[in-house]
Amino acid sequence: MASMSVERSIWIAASRERVWDAITNPEQVGAWFSPGTHWRSTGVKVGGTLSVYDPETNSDLFTQVIEVVDAPSQLVTRAADAPFTTTWLLAEEKSGTRLTLIYAGYEHLPEGERQPSMDENSGGFGMMLENLKAQVEGESLPYPQGF
Repeated sequence: MASMSVERSIWIAASRERVWDAITNPEQVGAWFSPGTHWRSTGVKVGGTLSVYDPETNSDLFTQVIEVVDAPSQLVTRAADAPFTTTWLLAEEKSGTRLTLIYAGYEHLPEGERQPSMDENSGGFGMMLENLKAQVEGESLPYPQGF
């Protein structure tokens, strides 16, 4: 079966290096992805992880394992507990950065769940990218509660 994915893109008025830091630095990720949570990383390297730390259980949640690092152009992660991958592509565009997110793996869901999940995530990814853009550009988050 062919891969099924959701793709969203946004232009950010910042260098690729600044956007790269926002998607790989745990403190930055926590600020735009899920304000109020503590993110941690074992390093931006193949096999490294990025996850939410839960101090109540002393455990990591939503762990992403890094599969590809090509700074500051491409980062690919996969969910540690599900068959989904996230590809982040950063390209210079008009004195800023075009950030494209591709979330793939929906073909592993039961047929009746695929499209509803893709539709829901597409909206969430749009909100996420708007928060990321605002964080990088020094603006207030449009979705300060996360999404």
